[in-house]
Amino acid sequence: DVKELIIIVKEYVLGLQIELKRRELKDNPVRQQELAAYFTHCNLQAPHLRLALQNAMSVCYKAKNLATAANFARRLLETNPTIENQAKTARQVLAAAERNMTDATQLNYDFRNPFVTCGATYVPIYRGQKDVACPYCSSRFVPSQ
Repeated sequence: DVKELIIIVKEYVLGLQIELKRRELKDNPVRQQELAAYFTHCNLQAPHLRLALQNAMSVCYKAKNLATAANFARRLLETNPTIENQAKTARQVLAAAERNMTDATQLNYDFRNPFVTCGATYVPIYRGQKDVACPYCSSRFVPSQ
């Protein structure tokens, strides 16, 4: 179905735009972590979601956001990774985080609260917040002020 294909493409385009933006922001580790986190909420196929989760886990772990990294490690393990190195790394991050379940910096990210990512500003739009949807592809945006 064409409509289904449009939605799949929209998710991948949004995810890759988020990732490109993340790579541009070398001097802003907090925003890098947020963007890596948002990428994991795009509706991707399992192998691609695993890569996004692994990346977010690594970015947050290196920034000493261990509680957030542990969340990504758990989600990665729930996907039953077929590449043993992914599972091994996730288990190691989880073990390290369980010894010190803290975050060094606060992120604009709450994995417990469902959201979609704005296609222009790459910020979460949580359930109940005002947003505008594209009539063609259903991408969601924060309304401009």
